[in-house]
Amino acid sequence: MIVIRPTTLLFLWICCNPVAASGVVYQYEDDEERTSLIAAVLNFEQEMKQAGKPIMVEFSTPWCAYCEALEVEILEPLIRSDKYSDAIIIRKLQIDTYSDVIGFDGKRYKTAEFSRKYGVDLYPTLVFFDAEGREISQRVVGITVLDYVAEAVDKAIEEAISEAPAHSN
Repeated sequence: MIVIRPTTLLFLWICCNPVAASGVVYQYEDDEERTSLIAAVLNFEQEMKQAGKPIMVEFSTPWCAYCEALEVEILEPLIRSDKYSDAIIIRKLQIDTYSDVIGFDGKRYKTAEFSRKYGVDLYPTLVFFDAEGREISQRVVGITVLDYVAEAVDKAIEEAISEAPAHSN
């Protein structure tokens, strides 16, 4: 008979569970549903024609606590500060199997299909696009230490703004 000690089970759980191994768990759940300041994107083609500036898209899922932490701790304060409001659009694309989105090419995609088209398979991921749907800055994938992520987001936004071609409406 094999006997497994509780400490061995704890060790295995910590080693095999990336959330437990990181030591960081973000939880923002409460009885009321939170309303995000980040508008959902439904039509990339239309967004880009109207705006004429780069777009930062948060690829997220409804069940992702890290996505919510990114929004609450970094993106929403960034929106409230108006630091980049004239230079970049900030939107969210929630990945599920039911919703559709219009791509930069005018074609209709399921959100999961659109996510795969751009190689996004970890959430949250921030991707920066120009008006033609080209990536113009380094992605920000996942979150670890919030201060590091905030700095990475600022750096990626600055890069996206400088790399975006001038666009006239």
